[in-house]
Amino acid sequence: MIRPRRLFQLAALGFVALLAAHAYSAYTASNTVTTSSLGQSSSTVTANNLKPPECTMTVTSIASGTGTFSASAQFQLVVGSSSADTVTLQKNDCFVGGGPTSGTRDSVTGPAPGSSNGDQCVVNSLATVTRCTVVANRP
Repeated sequence: MIRPRRLFQLAALGFVALLAAHAYSAYTASNTVTTSSLGQSSSTVTANNLKPPECTMTVTSIASGTGTFSASAQFQLVVGSSSADTVTLQKNDCFVGGGPTSGTRDSVTGPAPGSSNGDQCVVNSLATVTRCTVVANRP
C-alpha cells in the first residue's frame, strides 16, 4: 500500500518533470536556424551549353522561329519548331530541326556560294538540306 505522503511526492516529481519538458519544448521552438547556401550552386547557361553534341562549333547566340525564318548571325544555334520550317542559315550555324516526321518536312539552306560554309544540321530523315552538313538524323 502506498502512503499518502509518498503518493504526494510522486505526483510532485511528475509535475516537475512535466513542467521541465514543457519549458524545454518552448525553448527549442524559439531557436532559429540561419539560412545558408549549403548545397546550392549557381551557374550561367550560355548558348553553347544548349547545343547538341553533334554540333562541333562554338555557338554564341540562339535564334528560333516557326514557318519561314533566317538566322541573324554567324555561329548561332538555330532551333526550328515542331511544324515544317523553311530556314536560311548564315555561315557556321548549328540548326536543330523539330519538324514533323511525315508529310511536309523542314527545309534548311546554308548561304551561297560554296558548300563549305561550316553549317551543321540535326534534322529528321527526309528533310530538305542544301549547303549544310548533316551531322545527325533524328526521328
